[in-house]
Formats: sequence, structure tokens, C-alpha cells
Amino acid sequence: MKRTSPVLVMALVLAAPAFAGDGACPFALTPAAERDSLYRTLATNAQAFAPNATASTSKRRSVGKPTNPLTELPVANFIDTWIGAKQKKDGVLPTGPSKDEEFLRRAYLDLTGTIPTSAEVLAFIADTTPDKRAKKIDQLLASTAFNDRWTMWFGDLVQNVQVANNSREYYLGRNVYYSWIRDSISSGKPYDQMVREALSGAGLNFTTGTANYVVRQMQNNGPIQDTYDNLAAHSAEKFLGIPMLCISCHSGAGHLETVNWYLRGKTRTDFWKMAAFFAQTQSRGQRYTDPANPNANILQFTVSTNPAGAYRLNTTDGNKSPRAPNAGESDIVTPAFLTNGETPKSGEDHRVAYGRILTADRQFARAAVNYLWKEMFGLGLVEPVNAFDLTKLTTQPTHPELLEALTDEFIAKGYSLKSLLRTIATSNTYQLSSTYTPSAWNDAYVPYYVRHYPRRMMAEVVFDSMAIATNVPASFTVQGMSNVPMAMQMPDPLEGRRVTATTFINDFNRGDRDDTARSNDSSITQSLAMMNDQNVVTRIRRATANSTVSKVLASTTDPGTVTDQLYLATLSRKPTAQERQIAIDYLKAGTLNDRAEDLQFVLLNSLEFLFQ
Repeated sequence: MKRTSPVLVMALVLAAPAFAGDGACPFALTPAAERDSLYRTLATNAQAFAPNATASTSKRRSVGKPTNPLTELPVANFIDTWIGAKQKKDGVLPTGPSKDEEFLRRAYLDLTGTIPTSAEVLAFIADTTPDKRAKKIDQLLASTAFNDRWTMWFGDLVQNVQVANNSREYYLGRNVYYSWIRDSISSGKPYDQMVREALSGAGLNFTTGTANYVVRQMQNNGPIQDTYDNLAAHSAEKFLGIPMLCISCHSGAGHLETVNWYLRGKTRTDFWKMAAFFAQTQSRGQRYTDPANPNANILQFTVSTNPAGAYRLNTTDGNKSPRAPNAGESDIVTPAFLTNGETPKSGEDHRVAYGRILTADRQFARAAVNYLWKEMFGLGLVEPVNAFDLTKLTTQPTHPELLEALTDEFIAKGYSLKSLLRTIATSNTYQLSSTYTPSAWNDAYVPYYVRHYPRRMMAEVVFDSMAIATNVPASFTVQGMSNVPMAMQMPDPLEGRRVTATTFINDFNRGDRDDTARSNDSSITQSLAMMNDQNVVTRIRRATANSTVSKVLASTTDPGTVTDQLYLATLSRKPTAQERQIAIDYLKAGTLNDRAEDLQFVLLNSLEFLFQ
């Protein structure tokens, strides 16, 4: 396929505006500064992706104006009640509802991590039933792709990975942990039950998935207290949204006043009391011979309970400052939960007690709601999502009453992930257009949810959506598993074994579930990959068997029909009249085969394809 200068220039113009990051390290920012940075990024992306009505016509995306601009947000459920009340109170107008094509693509990407096929788009557009959006949401929630997408989410949360800096699950432990997560998601297991099972997991980590929660947090190069600390800090951050690591080395007073007022009032002893819940945990490694790799030096761990285990303040080395008791106090710390001081019942396994107390705490449900809200909207009601300040629950959230109402709903519906996601997806707030029409856009509108805020697809979604758009599937080689056809089905971000595909996916910041977080920031590297990588270029060629371009050209030589079908396959919508004419003129001006490839190439490199 020839790469003419106009095509390259067009692709660069489409791709470059996606970069909106400021390069600042998030660990150098206060939570408030990190939140404000996210707001700026969302505002910048939204305006690049879909300029509002007062802006000049965008050449980057023709999302179309909402058909019915709103004077106030109509109420589909209680989410709209609270969002609309704040908009009305502060005189901020929402944009209109999204068109069917925009809604459909958004719902597919958010709920399943894939784009719809052309046939699915056409069927949805043709459906005239008034409840078709709700029915489509239910269909997506019941799909196997939903299970893949939310298995990936929970795997990120618990950091399931075969190798990390300080722990070794090995691929056997990683795979069985992945299977437990996916089985739990597929069966609709309540979220609180999943967390309790993970926290109390015991047995051989190559055969018992949940045993790997402990193995993943093991600290190999320090005293055992470092492992207990890891377990406490990880579980508090991931399941409570509280950055408890801040008080693991010294008490909060004097250094957390601008970071977290709640933790400012907590001491290192409070942290140790949380870590003490894990002090009965015992993990013993024994040599294991893997038939698939008999020469490897592998340890399989048995995770169990030692009732005599205790958290002792007797260390001077390791990854934390020395642990020593205060004058006149014992060097043994007894467990007590951070938020309420609750302790294990008599004879109760301490990790079982920890899971029971943690999942019964309202902050557990509140944090889960906030995580899921961010997955659907691109920003949490509390930002950062892992920096709740429990002294500011009426001021830190953008919509405190809504956060509490969603928390009530989540608890009442049995901690069902699907139920909460359905509530969010069926709200009119979620279904707003990404184009802002009421007036000139103001970045201060971001926390009002007056429009949909596009963000770049996560790394695996970029690859899988490209495979669907071009009709050229992948086949990933994953240790200990059959060939995996979708990036979203890989058990951790260190897979797959195909170097070219893995390198391409890694360019989109999928992280490593260790010290590099997943990110949807954009970069020039990503733009170059989309324009030059063989994972893209090969898929759009007519010569590639069953590619979308080859199938379209086999069925028609009409430039208008070619344009329509490539737009549907790639952007999940038909072209506007202007887009259609531009494409037709381009296709007619040269060899149809080459120029059809060029057209899909440009569409794949557009913001509209890469953002959701």
C-alpha cells in the first residue's frame, strides 16, 4: 500500500491532538492537584474530540450535534436527579442526548471493551422500540465480552501478574488466579464475597487462585513485617480507597495536612494494627518442577494460618523505618481496624476477620462505587479514586449525596457489579453527547457532567477494536493457556509472547501491575505505532485474507458504498454527507484498492477511533 504525503499529514493531524498530558509525575502532586490535572486533561480531550457549537467545524471528528439540546437534565433514575440538581443550582446547562451510534459505541467499549460490528450498528439503528438502549445494556452485561473486560479490571485492582519486583506468582499461580477472577465475574459473584475470598485465600498458590493474593504482596528482601505491611496498605488502598501507605513509616501529623486530613490524625501504630490482621499468615515455599520448564528454579507457596503469629515491633532493617514500641508498651501489636477499631472475634482467623470487617464497612462500598463510576465516566466522584479523606465526605466528592445514594444502591443490590453498572449506563447523564451545544464551553463545567468526556481507549481495547474493525483477529501465545484471540483475555500485562503485538500494546500504556500504573495518556509513540506498525498496516491491506477492505472490495466497487462500509466497520457510524463526498472524491482520484486501504488507515488513526 502506498503512503502518500496527504494521507500521512491527515493521519498526523488526526492523531497528534490526542496528547494532552503535561508530563507531571502524579506522585509529586497533592490529591487536589492530581484531580485538577485530570479535569484539565478531560476538558482538553473533549474539545479536541468534539468541539462545541461555537467552535469552528472540526476536521477531527463529525460526532454530530445532539438532536434535542436540553434546558435541564431529564431524569431516568436517581443519578440524574442529583446531577441535574447541581447543574440547575449553579446555572450550568447540560448538552443534549447522544445519538444512537454514539451511545452504542460507548456502551460496547465501556461494558465489554470492544466496538460493535457493522451488523450490530445497523440492527440497533433500525430498531424503533423505545427501550432499545436499556435492552442493549442488558445484552452487553450478559455477554462473554463483559466477563473479559471486568476480569481485566479486577485483575488490575489486585495486581495479578506472574512476576513483580518483590513477588513471584509464576505463570501457574497467575493463571489459576485469573481463572478464579473470571469464574467469579461470570457467575455474578457479589463483589464483597470476591474480596473476602481473596483476603482469606489459603492453600497451594498453583492450584488455589485466591492464595495468590498473599503471594503477590510478599516482600522477599525484608523482615516478615514488610509483607504484613504490604497486605494492609494494598487492601486499604484498593478496597477502601484510603492511601494508608502514607502512615506506614511515620505518623500523619506534621506531613499530611495538605494530603489527607483523616490520615493526618492517624499514627503509625494505627497502621501496624491493620497490618497485624495479617500476622497469622504463613507462606512457605517449596521447590516445584514444572514439566513445561523442568530446569526453572521455581517455588510453589503454601499459604496457611499460624495461630501463634504476631506482629512484633522488633525490626531495624527492611523497607520501613525501624519498628519499636513506645515506652512502657508491648512489642506485640494486636489487630484493630482503622476506621472503627473493631477486632477479631474470639477464635476467629484474623484474615477472615479482616475480610468480614472491611467489607461490612460503608467505605468499602463507597470506594467500589467510585471505582466503577470512574470506569464509566473517566473521572470519579472523588479524585483521585485511591485518596478518600474520611473527614471530608461532604466536601471532597463533587456530588456527595449521589455518592451516598449509589453506595446505598450497591449495598441494597447485594454488591452486584452488573446491577450498579446497569444503573449508571441507563442514566441520562451517562448517555449525554460528547458535543457541548448550549453555550461556549468552560473547563469549569467538567465536574458537572454536562457532557460525555472522551478518553483514549485502554491499551487492550485499542488492539481488539482494531482487530474487529479490520476483521483480522489475533492469536496470542500465553504461557499455560490455549491460544488467546483477544488482548482483553490475556491474564496479565506481561503477556502475550508475540513480541510485535506485545510491543504495540505496551505503547498504549497498559502498565505492569507493579510499579507502572495503567494510563490512558496519549503520546507521539502511539501515533507513530498506529501509522507504521505492521499490526495496523497488514490488517488494512486488501491482500490480507478476510480483511474488511478485501471483503468490501469483493462486494462492491462503488466509492460511496465502500465509504459507507469502511466508516461503519471502523467508527461504528455512517459518514456525514461532507465526509462521504470527500472520501468519494479521494477514492475516485486513484486506484480504488490502494485508496480504500488509505481510507481505513486514516479512520483508524482518527481521534474518533482511538477515543471512547
